[in-house]
Amino acid sequence: MAFSSPRKFPRQKPVLRVAQAIEPTKTYPCPCCHQGQLRLITLTEALGCSRCQHIFAITPDQLHIEQLAVSYPYRKIWFWNGYQWVLRRENTPQGSALLGLTLSLGVVLVVGFIGALLFPTQTQLLSWFIILCLLLTLLMVTAILLLRRP
Repeated sequence: MAFSSPRKFPRQKPVLRVAQAIEPTKTYPCPCCHQGQLRLITLTEALGCSRCQHIFAITPDQLHIEQLAVSYPYRKIWFWNGYQWVLRRENTPQGSALLGLTLSLGVVLVVGFIGALLFPTQTQLLSWFIILCLLLTLLMVTAILLLRRP
């Protein structure tokens, strides 16, 4: 039984995080379907995909494209690194607030359970405190999610 040499895979190009200027006259692959080509739409400053019919606007700095979609509530913005489109991630304060609320909810629940174990006579008061904290946290999470929509 002979062992074969390990298969060598073609080396992939590294993903660069440097945005290159977008030239409207060139064609680019579509960042959504990965099968179509983005081409300039006549008499506009937008790019359209030949396959999935998505439309992308070029930002004024010509470093990013933004997907123009009515049905998607959040903006998707990509930049071209010379090889492929890279989705730009934004750190939103809403995401940090949701994380903070979730952590505070966990702390309140742990404190409530420890308090119920240490003070068994005050279990009813602690359970009302935990229920109140849960309701306030759910109210804040709902408010953040509703305010997040454009």
